[in-house]
Amino acid sequence: MIDRISPAALRVNSKKCHTPAVISATLSSLAIAISLALMVAPQPVRAQETATQIHIQQQSLSDALLQLGQQTPLQFVYITELVRGIPAPPVSGRMTPEEALRRLLAGTGIEYSRTGNTINLWKSGGATQLAPVVVTGSYSAQTEGSQSYAASAATIGKTEQALKDIPQSVTVVTRQRIDDQNLSTISEVLENTTGVTISEVADGGRNFYSRGFKITNIQYDGVPLSRSFYAVGNSFTGSTAHLDRVEVFRGAQGLFEGAGQPGGSINLVRKRPTAETQVLMEARAGSWDHVGGMLDAGGALNADGSLRARAVLDLDSKGSFIDVVKERNNNLYFALDYDLSPSTTVGAGVLVSRLRSTPFFGGLPRYSDGSSLGLKRSTFLGADWNQWDRDETQVFADLTHRFNSDWRLNVAATYAKETSLTYMLDATGAVDPATLTGTMRNAWNYDKSAEHIGFDANVNGRFTVLGMAQDLTVGVSMSRLTSTDRIAYASNYLPLDVFHPNPHVPKPDSFPDSQRTSRYDPHVQKGIYAQLRSSLTEDLTLVLGGRFSWFESRYTTQAATWDDVSTAKASAEFTPMVGLVYALTPQWSAYASYADIFEPQTATTLDGSILKPIVGANYEVGVKGELMDGKLNTSFALYRIDQKNRAVQDYEAGPVCNGGYCSRAAGKVRSQGFEAEISGEILPGLQVAAGYTFNSNKFLSDPDREGQTFSEETPRHLLRLWSQYRLPGQWNRLSVGAGVNWQSALTNSISKVRRPSYSVWNARVAYDVTSNWTAALNVNNLFDKVYYEYPGYVENRNNYGAPRSVMLTLRGRF
Repeated sequence: MIDRISPAALRVNSKKCHTPAVISATLSSLAIAISLALMVAPQPVRAQETATQIHIQQQSLSDALLQLGQQTPLQFVYITELVRGIPAPPVSGRMTPEEALRRLLAGTGIEYSRTGNTINLWKSGGATQLAPVVVTGSYSAQTEGSQSYAASAATIGKTEQALKDIPQSVTVVTRQRIDDQNLSTISEVLENTTGVTISEVADGGRNFYSRGFKITNIQYDGVPLSRSFYAVGNSFTGSTAHLDRVEVFRGAQGLFEGAGQPGGSINLVRKRPTAETQVLMEARAGSWDHVGGMLDAGGALNADGSLRARAVLDLDSKGSFIDVVKERNNNLYFALDYDLSPSTTVGAGVLVSRLRSTPFFGGLPRYSDGSSLGLKRSTFLGADWNQWDRDETQVFADLTHRFNSDWRLNVAATYAKETSLTYMLDATGAVDPATLTGTMRNAWNYDKSAEHIGFDANVNGRFTVLGMAQDLTVGVSMSRLTSTDRIAYASNYLPLDVFHPNPHVPKPDSFPDSQRTSRYDPHVQKGIYAQLRSSLTEDLTLVLGGRFSWFESRYTTQAATWDDVSTAKASAEFTPMVGLVYALTPQWSAYASYADIFEPQTATTLDGSILKPIVGANYEVGVKGELMDGKLNTSFALYRIDQKNRAVQDYEAGPVCNGGYCSRAAGKVRSQGFEAEISGEILPGLQVAAGYTFNSNKFLSDPDREGQTFSEETPRHLLRLWSQYRLPGQWNRLSVGAGVNWQSALTNSISKVRRPSYSVWNARVAYDVTSNWTAALNVNNLFDKVYYEYPGYVENRNNYGAPRSVMLTLRGRF
């Protein structure tokens, strides 16, 4: 068996070739994707290689060569048995790629020859050349240490798969990009991800949207949890310091997650313990008294490296551009991996997050005619006793057993407990242009808690049928949420002069209005799933998948004078998925896919029965490229999502359901558009992550809103762009970066408030002080753009975007 290590999937085939005419004709139809690729110029072979920073952990030689292939242009061709069982030493420092290779091969008896960037490996005395054969690609989804914005693979589909082999849209935000842009929270990562928009709920939570739909499931190392059903719990204020990467899947992901909306899914992939001892340090200081630091240490705890550990401590304290607002955000992560045998590894870990904040939720009001009050961005309409204490603890464990080189068992579980206590004063009420009055202050008390449990177990492996490779994954999953939310408020607590607010006001002794308690008890879904990737020909792969899901949810609300119970249930709900991937060339693939997802409802019909689930279907066609020896990924996708069976008012039956109208499962919406994305090294030293999304969405069938926009959180045009360039030659220690986030205008259909389009530019300059230390200065909102983030209401919910800010960071790696 022949294997090779490189992020690219190199295909060498003596039986079939693609003529230039065929390739040209095929790719000419892919105009937008090619327009991105035209920026790519082949890198000339230099007479003398420049040294670069290389960091390779102590591990097997096979994995070490993989890591070297990710960090350099080199790709390796060798017989698999050649490196089996051979350990490799750690290699770190500034050196040429070939020097790093020599260090890895020292003492192994393995020799090599080089042609361009291709390395042939053989045992001393063995053959030095390999005959033309089909060469399979070896991919690693890990991005830490790759120094790249391009990911060679993703694991959101349970197994490591090259992005160009996945017949759906996936974006991977790598560790390098997270560091370069200083994306310190998960919300900040998603705010810079292709196709994703964010809205803020009243009590500090975040909702994420893709393709016009809310993302309802969040995966943790592939284990899905239903985080969106608990708004404060999904605020994602925790640090990204413990993450290797963030994978974002756009489209219907019912196959591996069950119930949800067809917008997509997010997979947060944690850093793993390392066999090599390593220490990462970070210190930061910036605008609004922002200071923080991070320590990340890992290594083997015993002589043979079978027991490995990783610990990350991140401490952060900052003020805000809004007066009075401040927060302390502390996060601790600890993980262990232990090799029970050469074939079995178990892992376990814990993440503890603590947020202590003086917040301002609710935003600013407007004039009663909808125009802006023109208040300063620093305006704070709350009280100095505003308080938000949020605690979260995650515990996880997993097991991987390799039956042989083809078959593997993965078992993983995650438990999360979170609490949120909020005392808050906010403002509501439009301002009369004549009297400049009309706004009142409301005092709130939220006391919320939730527990999440997630489990996933799957077996995946490879076999052949008539000489063609078949990859099979079969698994089971479960997620469970229980929560208790207690809410009380004192309405019209105090009058407010929005132009001269005073934060020094008394805290109410009680919160008498609308005290109520709501519970999810429980919110559970279970499922069994299977996916087969079947090679029909050398170039054509059929992907078939399906899932049977069982769903049950009970939500109760108890108030002083009323109570309510909402239930939803689905049994053996089937969600299919089918896709085709065709390899146009070794670098380009075209694909088409169809995927289902369902969402149970709680509304009832005239006869008292619960409506059948909403069904969403995602249709997608596209093309993907893996260029520059895997250092650059490109994609272009056309998509359409149809969602039907949505609850609408049953006007024909009259108001006979508790004085109101019953519901019918007759609503239908459609979201469609296209996405273009490019990520990785487009020229030597120039890393780019760019994505453009066009979306059109509307109600197709609805008695009240037919023809209107369905998702007001989704702009028609959305651009995410970031680039980083390392200067050549004697300026190699210096790198500069710049980018822009732009989105088109949005209008709130209820308030008719319009938020104009806006663009925010960001920049960075970094310098390698030594081979171990890098200093960087990030400037966000470079041109100090004044804008509102969302189209709010005349009463409230108008939030300014952050003004210009700077952050100085010093990072060290040892």
